[in-house]
Amino acid sequence: MHMSLPQKFPPPVTARRPPISRLRNIITVAAATFFVLVFFLAIKIYLPGAPDFVATENSSIPTTAAVVPKPPQKNLEPINEEKPIPSSISNVFNPPTPITERLSINDGDSLILTGVKNITEWRSVGRPPARKDCWSYTARFKPYASPSQEVLDLISNNNKPTNNRAFIVRLSTGHPWKKEFNLHARAVVLEAGLVNYDVFFLVHTDLSSSERTKWIKDHVPAEFRNLTQTFSTKDVKNWLNGTAPFKNIMENNHLALQMFVTNNKQYDFIYSIESDVRLIGRWDQFLTDVDEEYKSHRERQGPDQDMPETPDLVTFEALKRPSDKWLWLDDKCLKDFGGHEDLRTSIGPMWGWSRRLIEKMNEYNANGVDCYYEYFAPTIAYKEDLTTFFYQHPLYCSRKTPSGRHSLKLEELGKNDPRTVQYEKAATGCTYFFVNPHSQPFWDEWYKARKNPDSCWPTALVHPIKGEFFN
Repeated sequence: MHMSLPQKFPPPVTARRPPISRLRNIITVAAATFFVLVFFLAIKIYLPGAPDFVATENSSIPTTAAVVPKPPQKNLEPINEEKPIPSSISNVFNPPTPITERLSINDGDSLILTGVKNITEWRSVGRPPARKDCWSYTARFKPYASPSQEVLDLISNNNKPTNNRAFIVRLSTGHPWKKEFNLHARAVVLEAGLVNYDVFFLVHTDLSSSERTKWIKDHVPAEFRNLTQTFSTKDVKNWLNGTAPFKNIMENNHLALQMFVTNNKQYDFIYSIESDVRLIGRWDQFLTDVDEEYKSHRERQGPDQDMPETPDLVTFEALKRPSDKWLWLDDKCLKDFGGHEDLRTSIGPMWGWSRRLIEKMNEYNANGVDCYYEYFAPTIAYKEDLTTFFYQHPLYCSRKTPSGRHSLKLEELGKNDPRTVQYEKAATGCTYFFVNPHSQPFWDEWYKARKNPDSCWPTALVHPIKGEFFN
């Protein structure tokens, strides 16, 4: 309740000044106010605004994030709408921009790549592209062809103590590091760096310590050497310490990633890609689209579900139960996992794994369990009620070649997996598969048509791209 001061404490009375004195005070206050306004206006005009990287007069940088208003229920329903995301990289680097918007792509029952002479007629067999961007090979990689020393320094110093996500490119010492691979590697570092990923080139080698150092100096371009780590078969065996069976790095390549995360405590989540994975489009946009779509599924999780802010396993091919006659099944693993019914598998040229999943994998190893990499992590995620998220991306086949189809049955999903998915029309194979009859021609034709102004390819995650020319 408001109370007034008692009368014995009346407010002080101030004597009135002469008129000329009051006029001086008014002029002084007005002048001070004027100079303050001028000062702040100068700050507004002359201080730099957004860096040139974000927007320049001569380029239109596509927005990075894409939001999903509603998870698609039909195969051809668009899934992403663009929204801007601030950049954290300085204006010394301008990322690539699309050459045009789908000049050579027709919309119809499926997206058809047309208008370029002497190429296969490619058709979209899965989800249509999330973005309308259309890329020429030259536009995609031009910023990485002759980078300045400042840009090379950005690559070398990409990794930051504040980042809690890592992006790992898996290699071996047999990798030749040719020109076209270097363009891809520069794109990975700078574009994943835009969305705060540390990037590593994790190289399997059985050379001695001194030989490893020499190999890096002789083979790895200077800008990537700070980002390169090596491991040997012996390192993995010593780390495993006889707790679980081990065959070889190829069949158990998850162990090197488990070892990496165990030894690097700052990372809560990692992506890993094989050396022959490529992306038409930008990595920062692709990774952001994955995050945004998972977020939309999480917002619609059921009352009985517990989906974390970050999924535990991200896959780029639908998970499924493997065939009873699958070559890589192992009797001991079947017994360890309780039979065929609980097994889940997906191809793994690109994975996303949470620390929570990796720590569970470590526990299984400690209990004597280790299996072929394409079903070890997916099966653990399924059995431990962790969240597996399948990100369905566009696939392309030649017109006369049908893709595989996998029905995403509700009973095959884990308890905490997203339920609002495209159950009946998950395409498999074609430009993302374990063999390359489609992926290699798709990429080769894009490269060979690089000087043709009409050669414009849509965003695509492509695997495998083989051969020394591109690697």
